[in-house]
Amino acid sequence: MFSIEEFIKQYKNLSSPDKSISQEANKYILKLQQTKEAFTIAQQILDQQNIQQEYQFIACQLIYRRLKEECDITIQPYLLTLLGRPLSNIALNQVCSSFAVIIVGNSQLWKGILQELIQLMKVKMPIGIEILNQIAIQSKECHSKKEQQKLQLEFQTQESILSEIFLSLLCVQDLNIFKQTISCIESWVQFSYNLFKDSKLIQQIIVLIQHALQNNALEYSDKLFSLLYEAVAYSQYIKSAITEPIVQQNLIAMLEFIIKIYSPQISVKFASFATKFICDFYSIIQNSKYEETVLTMMVNIVNNPQRKIVFQTFEFWSQMRQCNLHQGVGLKILQCLIDRCKVKSIKLTKQFLSGESEDENDYFNKADCEGQDCNISTSDFREHCKEIFISIYKSTEQINQTNSFFQIILSNLVITNPESSDQIIQSEAALFCLCSIIDEADFQIDNPLVLQIIQFVLQLSNSQSFDIIVKTTLQMFNGLTNQLSLNNELLLSITKYFFQYMLHPLLGSLAGVAFEYICNNGDLKNQQLISDCVLFLDQHFNDFINQSQLSCFVEGILKLCYRIYSQGNIDCIIQLFQFANNQFQLFKNINLLTKQQFNYITTLIIAILTWINSNIEEISPQVKQISDLLCSSISEPLVNLFKEQQGLSNNDELYQLVRMILKVSNYQTHSQSIISLLQISFQIFYQNPVQKYQWLQLITIAIGRCSEYQFISQWAFSSSQQIHQFCIEQFKHWRDPDLMKVYVEFVKECTRCCQQALFQSPYLFLIIEVICEAFLTLNSYEMQREILHFFKTLSQFIEKGQDYFNQIVIQIVTTLFLSISNINRAIIFQIIQILQFLLKKEISSDELKELIYQTLLKSWGANKNPQQVQLVSQAIVHYLKKTGDNGLNRELKLLLQNLREMGEEEIDYMHLEMVIKQ
Repeated sequence: MFSIEEFIKQYKNLSSPDKSISQEANKYILKLQQTKEAFTIAQQILDQQNIQQEYQFIACQLIYRRLKEECDITIQPYLLTLLGRPLSNIALNQVCSSFAVIIVGNSQLWKGILQELIQLMKVKMPIGIEILNQIAIQSKECHSKKEQQKLQLEFQTQESILSEIFLSLLCVQDLNIFKQTISCIESWVQFSYNLFKDSKLIQQIIVLIQHALQNNALEYSDKLFSLLYEAVAYSQYIKSAITEPIVQQNLIAMLEFIIKIYSPQISVKFASFATKFICDFYSIIQNSKYEETVLTMMVNIVNNPQRKIVFQTFEFWSQMRQCNLHQGVGLKILQCLIDRCKVKSIKLTKQFLSGESEDENDYFNKADCEGQDCNISTSDFREHCKEIFISIYKSTEQINQTNSFFQIILSNLVITNPESSDQIIQSEAALFCLCSIIDEADFQIDNPLVLQIIQFVLQLSNSQSFDIIVKTTLQMFNGLTNQLSLNNELLLSITKYFFQYMLHPLLGSLAGVAFEYICNNGDLKNQQLISDCVLFLDQHFNDFINQSQLSCFVEGILKLCYRIYSQGNIDCIIQLFQFANNQFQLFKNINLLTKQQFNYITTLIIAILTWINSNIEEISPQVKQISDLLCSSISEPLVNLFKEQQGLSNNDELYQLVRMILKVSNYQTHSQSIISLLQISFQIFYQNPVQKYQWLQLITIAIGRCSEYQFISQWAFSSSQQIHQFCIEQFKHWRDPDLMKVYVEFVKECTRCCQQALFQSPYLFLIIEVICEAFLTLNSYEMQREILHFFKTLSQFIEKGQDYFNQIVIQIVTTLFLSISNINRAIIFQIIQILQFLLKKEISSDELKELIYQTLLKSWGANKNPQQVQLVSQAIVHYLKKTGDNGLNRELKLLLQNLREMGEEEIDYMHLEMVIKQ
């Protein structure tokens, strides 16, 4: 079955564009890796004369992967011969990895391996280092935690030997060996080596860094800073009390070294390491002679012109929220961070609006940015700055210096020359800072400084030059309006500010959202404003930027209208609804409408009806009556539209419109139109059930209102058989989970609101059978969850003594326990609820126990001892009977979770037996 020729052929097939061929090739190679023939094939390839480097590598890789499957020490002599062959570096690295797998997998090799590697390094230094490196890597990847701990303990006893090896290697004057050594030490630090216990190695690293910095050898120093970063990240002393004197001594030495070598010309790697060290070992700094110096150094780093370096300090400022309150350090860095948040241009673009990355080098001088140190975009930097701005503001709150915070922002809002790009960019960055803290801060909006900031933006002229300021201002007002407690005049000024930009091609959407947000403000009560809004809507209805903006604008008007109505004035609502009705009547001449007009009119009506639906509990009968008149008025034109126009089933807006009419309207006022809409919905669903399955949901909505309208109940009963028959046929044909999900929703609503449409159906058992089949055979979490909801509803409505009762109970229980091994753990609790509802129907505990037992024998218990399966079945019913009405039995939940293939624990059968006996 396996041969060199076939292996090479299948290896080449891995890159085939034909997915079926590449998958078969992958299966072949995976299967080969699981057999001992993998070694034979690999050796045959490697023993060929003039073998290509590519095949050298894949043969060595095959040995490595086979060893990962089963650590076979008999291959070790052959690996030794490979070390003497002229293999490529990448192939040799695979051989070294294979050696490491054997060493890690055979504990008898652990004791003397380091001495053997020392001897090997004298002859083949790079190979010896790589094997040492791989021992640490393979130890980290060890699947058994117990075995990994044994390895850690063993090599901790050999730390003195490791230290000697590392010290010797760091003395080698060769850049490649140096890089390889650093990589090796990093791997050991990540596995078990405690660098901060090794004084000699710490001192050697300090000496090497000093030498590298003196000679401007940044590649060397940065490698060492990266190593130290890893040593901090994997240290066992992070953010905990340090009791070992040698560790304390080394950490203090490292801290003093960090302070000593700091300069404005630091690298990103230094900033990253220094920040990590200070954050994780702040316990040795706090309240010490070093604290003030460290804080000053961190402030100075923030003043570095390179964003990437400033960015490294963010972890420190986030952590220091509590530590630096009395220092007032936050305000010292606020101005600097505002400066670093500046954008590169005053030109407003779609990319800037969406927060897409921009090239940092376009903004900062190249003299300030060297190499890769400056590759964080403005948008990324800003996003991370938000948390720091919040931290600074929170700290000023606790020392009663919030006015100082606002004063710094206000000092940046200076535009003496409207043509000055620098002033505009600076002002926008300051407003971004304020915008960042709004959601988290709890400041008084009547603060004179905040009022000055608001007045600054309101007084700016409507000029294209200020667009980036307007963009940030609109975002600021989105959050600020919930905190506004202003006089009506200022509220109106802010609202009118939004109107200035409502039709702006780039700012219009933000203005629409901001308008809706400010309309939430309870202080905004002005009938003239509403009239102006409706007039604006009338005059510019087709000029809005998009449907989303139009929807926000309409929802904002509705909030204003209802607030005025609550004071006894309904004229505003009538005015808006009348406008909407007039617009919809244009559908009678649909051929005269543009696509945008068509979409905007439907968006207008949907926005109104959605608002009605969202506030249905609070809306007065008078407003509901006006809403019903609107629905009644538009229903007939809508029905005619569907009858006259082809292809409207593809229009999402019309679907949403029908959906909202069915949700909120009074069916009695336009019963014939409602029936027509239901028939149209079924026709659209019938034409393409897989693509148009959501149209069945419209019928489900109407069935949910059967108790309100007798004619809907009658229609549902007369039409349901056709719907059942069609859905069953289509499921068997397509086996589509989305189709099944909406059908189950329909059946569930029939069960809940129109029982005769299910229980009197000739298809009753077939319906349940198909739903159970879908649950067992289709992999869809959403569908499975909906079916469980249906089972829960069904379990409550079935009646004991009816002909269908026993068969339905058997189908439900059988389905649940046939699928128990593969079910999502998130919906286990629903299974428990279903079983509880069934028990309340006074079914026999013994019969339920036997049914569960027989079902589990076919699923989870197929390969188990029948006595164990019997015990689990008994325990399930026992726990069910003990579970109260208001809570789920924790032990039952854990037991069912552990019947899954991915169960977290082994089942304790002795415990189950004791529980049942008790």
